[in-house]
Amino acid sequence: MELRRNRPYPTLSTMNRQSPAQLCIKNGQVILKDAIVKGVSILIDNGKIKNIGKASPSGNTKTIDAKGLFVSPGFIDSHIHGNPAKILEHEIRYGTTSIVPAISCSSSENTVRSVNLIRRFKEADALGSSVLGLRLEGPYINKERAGAQNKRFIKTPSGANLHAIIKKCGGLLKIMTIAPELYGAHELIRILCDNKIIASIGHSDANYREGIEAIDVGATHATHLFNGMRRMADNDVGVVGACLVDKRVAVEIIFDLIHVKTTLLSLALTMKKKEKIILITDSVRAEQYGCKPKGGVYRLKDGTIAGSCLTMIKAIKNAVQSCGVELKDAVAFAAINPARLLGIDAVKGSIAPGKDADITIFDKDFDVKMTIVRGRIAYLKRGF
Repeated sequence: MELRRNRPYPTLSTMNRQSPAQLCIKNGQVILKDAIVKGVSILIDNGKIKNIGKASPSGNTKTIDAKGLFVSPGFIDSHIHGNPAKILEHEIRYGTTSIVPAISCSSSENTVRSVNLIRRFKEADALGSSVLGLRLEGPYINKERAGAQNKRFIKTPSGANLHAIIKKCGGLLKIMTIAPELYGAHELIRILCDNKIIASIGHSDANYREGIEAIDVGATHATHLFNGMRRMADNDVGVVGACLVDKRVAVEIIFDLIHVKTTLLSLALTMKKKEKIILITDSVRAEQYGCKPKGGVYRLKDGTIAGSCLTMIKAIKNAVQSCGVELKDAVAFAAINPARLLGIDAVKGSIAPGKDADITIFDKDFDVKMTIVRGRIAYLKRGF
């Protein structure tokens, strides 16, 4: 397999000529769900983790010396924008092995084109399995909290319209953002739940009561907590407070220290169980629709934040170094927690026998040296 060493991404034909190799990773600090362990090896066979312990690899096994670095499950970015090929071309260098591309509010025609692009990539590309589905950020959101979303394409809640959207997505839709205070939003949440699609509260001006009512109906997730939401106030902590207080809700947060300041991050880390915090990038690096990076984020011409420049490894670094999160917990925020949200934690999200061999190796400075996707070495940094 051709490795990515700052060269174009491996082509489908190149990757398909070889099956995943048998690999043995040794001499690493392996980040498991509950601990970081040394002195064990990870044996990978046919794209799966076969064994963790004192491995006895066969003669045709490729041995990878982790050189004392951290060996982590690959990161799952459940909120990132752009063409999946372009996303993975960049993000795989920073330890991300699976993604859920997000589609912003747009015309029906553009939305269908984006859905079809994601579907073609998932079905035809060697890395198609790295796309776990898609998410729609709207169109049933509050115009007052739209942020960089195009308000022209925000719609009034309609059950019939939602059924049509679900049909067009053809099973790819995994998460949908809805403002629960909108008239008719509860019906949409029920429809999403009936179709096993995650109803996510976001781009919302809901108060606390409206937030709790939406959770009671079936909403279980918050889209980029604190951003695109009513601010907490003395007399009403708003939908943010509802998402923080209610144990049923998993919250995704942009840990770039710009979208959300460390004081609010600390509040979320204190109030939510570790299992309910998910790191995302909300990066638009692979999309860049008329916006430019400025001050660490992408902004529209009027200064509105359009998305981040964040990578998942940088989000983990920020959580550890700026918020005092233990490394194993920060990795869980980026791996097993999003896997659990998506219902795929039996096959992804942690280093364990039988799971997909999605693995990232990085050093104490959070510099990614190698990324393995389903048993294939997809990225190798020069000098490692």
